Amino acid sequence: MTVKAEWKKTGIYLEHDLGEGKTRRRTFNGVNASATDDKIAEFAEIIGKLTGENVVNIKVTRTEELSASPAVSE
Repeated sequence: MTVKAEWKKTGIYLEHDLGEGKTRRRTFNGVNASATDDKIAEFAEIIGKLTGENVVNIKVTRTEELSASPAVSE
């Protein structure tokens, strides 16, 4: 059996510290499939500077679809 993974989407979730035990979560979808960890961290830093809020957590979700096909016998 041959299994093939096809990228579908990537999302980024940033958690910001608002102080007094409060947090805000921002979601960004449509992220490029080839985004590296360094680029994602740089993006989070830029968003933190633009909002004036400290980013305390970064979560990345990558969705792939797996398809399987039977092995070909010769």
